[in-house]
Amino acid sequence: MKIEVIDVHYSYPDGTPALQGVSLELRSGEVVSLLGPNGSGKSTLLLILAGLIEPLSGEVLLNGERISSLGTRYRKMCGILFQDPVDQLLAPIVEEDVSIGPRQLDLPEEEIKDRVESVLLRLGIIDIRGKSPYKISYGQAAKVALAGLLAQDPDIYLLDEPSSSLDLYGVSFLIELIQELRDQGKIIVVASQDSELVAEISDRVYLLDRGRVVSAGKPDRVLTDIEMLTSIGIRPPTTVRIFSKVFPNAKEIPVREEDLIRKIRDFLYLVLENR
Repeated sequence: MKIEVIDVHYSYPDGTPALQGVSLELRSGEVVSLLGPNGSGKSTLLLILAGLIEPLSGEVLLNGERISSLGTRYRKMCGILFQDPVDQLLAPIVEEDVSIGPRQLDLPEEEIKDRVESVLLRLGIIDIRGKSPYKISYGQAAKVALAGLLAQDPDIYLLDEPSSSLDLYGVSFLIELIQELRDQGKIIVVASQDSELVAEISDRVYLLDRGRVVSAGKPDRVLTDIEMLTSIGIRPPTTVRIFSKVFPNAKEIPVREEDLIRKIRDFLYLVLENR
C-alpha cells in the first residue's frame, strides 16, 4: 500500500498559507515522521491525509487513486489521533467511546466487546471503563483516545503529537506500540516537534517549516543537521548534541540512544586496546 502526496497547497480561511507545495510518500510497514515547530503545517497535513479537509490544489493518492474518490472506504482504513485527545472523546462513558471506531466497521457485537476490553487492559485503563471521558485526567484521556484508535485497527495511523501528554512510561509504551504497528505492515505517520521521539521511531523524516518541506530523508541525515534544526526552532536530539560535542570531527553521528551507547563503547574499547 502506498500513499502519495503531490504538490499539496492549503491556506487557512483568512488566507494564511498552511502548506506550500508539499510532496511526500508513505508506504506500508514504515514510520514516517513530520518534524517541525508549531505552525509548520504538520497538523493540517494530517487532516488532509485523513480526508477530513481537501487541499486547495495538489493530490493525495492511495495506490494511484484519489482518496477523495474512495469516500467511506478510505475513512475506514484511516485513523487519526488528534493533538488534544478531548477533541475526539464523544461518548458519555469511556467504554462506549472506545467502541465507536469498531462499530463503524459493522463488526459483530462480541468482537467489538473483545477489542474494547483488550485495548483497555493493554493501556492500563480498564478501571475507568465506566467513567465519563470528561471526568478523568488529561493523561488518561490521551490513553482513551489512543485506545479508540487501536480498537478500530486501521491500516493507516495518523498520530498528532502523540507523546505530548504522556509520562516517561507512556512514551516508552508508545515507542514499542509504533514499532509493533510497523511490523504489522501499517502505515504510520507521526507529526511531532519532539526530535527525541522522532529519532527513536522513524524510518524517514520530513522536516517542515512554514508549510514547506525543507529537508527529507533517513533520520541519520535529517536529525544530524544541527544548524538546520535550530534555525527553525527544533532542538536536535540529545544523542546528536552530545556526540557532536565529544567528537566534533566525526562523520557518522548516531541519532538513537542505543546507537550512541554502542559508539561510545566501541571508542572506549579501542582506547583500552591501544593503551
